[in-house]
Amino acid sequence: MNTQVKSFSGFAAKAAVIAISAFALNPVPALAQGAAVVVGWESTVDTLNPAVSALRDVAPIDNNIFDTLVWVTPDFKITPDLAISWDVSDGGKLYTFKLRQDVTFHDGTPFNAAAVVANFEYIANPDSKARSPLSTLGPCLTAKAVDEFTVQIICKEPHPSLLLGLGTPYLAIQSPAAIKKYGTELGLHPTGTGPFIFSSYTPNQSVILTRYDKYNWNPPALNFKGPPKIASLTFQVVPNDQSRVSQFMAGQSHAMNRTPGVYWNSLKSNPKFAQLPVPISGLGIFVELNAGRFPTDDVAVRKAIQYSVDKKGVVQLAASGVFPIANTPLMKGMVGYDPSLEDLYPYNPKKADEQLVGAGWKKNADFWEKDGKRLTLKFTVISTRPAYVRIAEAMQEYLRKAGMDVQIEQQALSAWFAGGIAGEFSLTPMQLVGTDPSVINSIFMPGQYMYWNKYTNADLEALLRQGMGEFDENTRVATYKKAQKLVMDSAVLMPIHQNVDLMTLSSKLKGVTYSAGGFQYFGVATLAE
Repeated sequence: MNTQVKSFSGFAAKAAVIAISAFALNPVPALAQGAAVVVGWESTVDTLNPAVSALRDVAPIDNNIFDTLVWVTPDFKITPDLAISWDVSDGGKLYTFKLRQDVTFHDGTPFNAAAVVANFEYIANPDSKARSPLSTLGPCLTAKAVDEFTVQIICKEPHPSLLLGLGTPYLAIQSPAAIKKYGTELGLHPTGTGPFIFSSYTPNQSVILTRYDKYNWNPPALNFKGPPKIASLTFQVVPNDQSRVSQFMAGQSHAMNRTPGVYWNSLKSNPKFAQLPVPISGLGIFVELNAGRFPTDDVAVRKAIQYSVDKKGVVQLAASGVFPIANTPLMKGMVGYDPSLEDLYPYNPKKADEQLVGAGWKKNADFWEKDGKRLTLKFTVISTRPAYVRIAEAMQEYLRKAGMDVQIEQQALSAWFAGGIAGEFSLTPMQLVGTDPSVINSIFMPGQYMYWNKYTNADLEALLRQGMGEFDENTRVATYKKAQKLVMDSAVLMPIHQNVDLMTLSSKLKGVTYSAGGFQYFGVATLAE
């Protein structure tokens, strides 16, 4: 996959350009001396337990506390990390890993095969309430220690995406002693083998990490040996875009993620800064449509929504046009991406009207109605994700023009998640991250924790199961293309734009990198004096 995003068009609104210009007129104060790095981070933190967190943007923080069995490079090459080698046998149902013998957890616990087994047992235990790892591991929930440094993962069915999944922070290896000691409070005491040790967490304010001086088992793909050069790493939680930008411009942070599109191009020309667009593989940024709730239980309504929205206009309104739009479930560059779906739902208000008329809807004054009920859409969005709020507001503008009454509800994360599970929404924006096409299973396989759309289709489910267990790449690609066609024909998913974390950094901060999936890593970063 291409590690650079090449299309960042669009300019700031006039007022925002003036604001940036005002910043640029004042010299940026010298950054704090020493090796303490501060990152302005858009996302709040629900838990630092990688197995349980429901927030994608917590995973990059975990990526600096924990290590994984394998390290997956940005171009999806599977390379050693805690495991030095592996073998796949028994028709893809048995994975045997040889482990490093020189690794110690932050609490002094030795890393070995028993530690890996303890992690698998923890994930498989329903009391742990694991989220992403369950869908990622699929049929591979059993681990067995062959000897002290050899572990086997046993699958009930072939699972070709396992190695890619093992390289994500969701399957980071946690200290078995910490798992036993802290139980449900594990997320407040994250203990890994990574380059940084957890120091403190202040809710809605910061996560502070310090250098692990004993760290000497870096992933070989990074070409770096030894502990980090920076002494501490602080993720300063700043959900408000303007505040995050202001702090960065004032020299109060060395980097910021999720740079608002309105600022991205204006900052590009400033030599004091560097830019790192981090592509996030998976389903991109999309809107899920609820097939289990009126009125989006009507496929004609779902298709009308798709035709009524100009995605280029949405991205322009929501992000100053910096992101390439998306028209397919799987992002470009991923295995299974299907270019034939690109033109399935062009912006066509007339076709939207035809869908509704054909399904018995009638226009009454400004809004569509059917059987005495107005076409009202409940658009739920996480209140602390301004990018999502802007997408909802931009779509609301188009849909109201099309005669649909859109009611946006900004919700706290917990309320949004509970409402999603209960199906208490018509539309909701989200992202789903994965390095393998099987990521789509998470929202379309009944029983998965993100199965919110309530869409049922036996053919789709059969294709998703087939894709999960298929090792022949050509057959696998064809299977996921068929699955995506069914998804798009049902109109239960509306791709909006490709998912890219626009990071802006001080030019003094070098070496920030990321693993496949777009998980930032500061273990090899340096900060100039």
